[in-house]
Amino acid sequence: MVSPSGRTIGGPVLAKGTLRAPGWRPAIGAYLVHAMTGAPAMSTEGEAPGGRSAARYLLLLFGLCVPIWVVGSVVDVELFPGFELFQAGLAMPMVAALLLTFHERGWQGTAALLRRTYDVGRISPKAWLLPMLLLFPGIGLVNYAVVRLSGVEIPPPTFSWAVFLGYCPVFFMTYAEELGLTGYGLEPLRERHGALVAGLVLGLVWAGYHIPGFVISGYYSAGWIFWHAVFTVAARVLFVWIYESSGRSLFSMALCHWTTGLFWNLWPQDNLQRAVPFYRPEISAAVAVLLVLIVVSLWDPKTLARFRFARADRA
Repeated sequence: MVSPSGRTIGGPVLAKGTLRAPGWRPAIGAYLVHAMTGAPAMSTEGEAPGGRSAARYLLLLFGLCVPIWVVGSVVDVELFPGFELFQAGLAMPMVAALLLTFHERGWQGTAALLRRTYDVGRISPKAWLLPMLLLFPGIGLVNYAVVRLSGVEIPPPTFSWAVFLGYCPVFFMTYAEELGLTGYGLEPLRERHGALVAGLVLGLVWAGYHIPGFVISGYYSAGWIFWHAVFTVAARVLFVWIYESSGRSLFSMALCHWTTGLFWNLWPQDNLQRAVPFYRPEISAAVAVLLVLIVVSLWDPKTLARFRFARADRA
C-alpha cells in the first residue's frame, strides 16, 4: 500500500542543516489544493502538514466536479462520440487523488500511486478472481431473468467480438475513478471508521457524483436514479469486501468496476449516456443489498477480511 504518512521530500541535503528550496512543481500542487479546499500549503522543508484526509479529498473532488456540471448543463459539447462534457466529472476522482498525492508526497508518492494500477500480483488467494469477474455479471443475469420472467419482451443477447473488444478499453477508463476512490479515499476512511463504513461512505460518494450526470442527461426518472444509487452504494461495499479479502490490489477494483457493465454489453447501446431499457435498478439494488447483508454476517464488518467462522489454527 502507499504509505499514509503524508510525508514528502523537499530536496536533498546540501549541507548540514540546509535544505534546497522545494521548487515550483510542488508549489503548483499545493496552490491548487489550497485554492480548492483551504488546506495549508507545504512547509519550506517540503513536509506535508499531515497524512491523507478523506474530508479534504471529498471537498476537492466535488469542487472539481461542480464547474464541469454547471458548464456541461448549459453547453452541449461532445468530447468523443456518445460522451458529453458533463460526464467529464467521472475523471475527477483520479485528478483529485493525483493532486493531493503530489501535494503531500511529491513525485515519488504520485509515481507510487500510479504503479498500483498494475499490482495484479497482490491478488491473493487467486480464487478471488472468480468473484471479481463473475459477481456483477451475475447480478446483471438475475436482473435479466427476473424481468424476462415477468413477461417483458427483451431482445435476445448478442455476443460480438467487435463489441467485446470495443468494451475492453473501458477497463483502463475505470482507473479514472478507482485511483481516487480506492487508491486514495479508502485508506483514511478504513483506518478511522472500519471497512464497512468506508464502503458505505465511498458508495455514497460514488453515487453522488454520478447523479448530476443522470439528471442533466434527462433520460432517467427520479425513481430510477434513487434505486441505481442504492445499488451503487451496495456495490461499493462489495468492492471493498473483495479488495480487503484479496490482498488490497487496485487492479482488482478496476477489474470489478469493468465487469459492472460487462453483462449489459450483450445489448450494445449507441448512446453511452443511456442504460439498456430493460435494466431495472431496483432489482439489482435488492440483490446487491442482500449480498451485503450476507457478507457482513459472515465477515467482520470492521475489516471485511476476517471470516467470522474461520477455524483457529491447530497447535
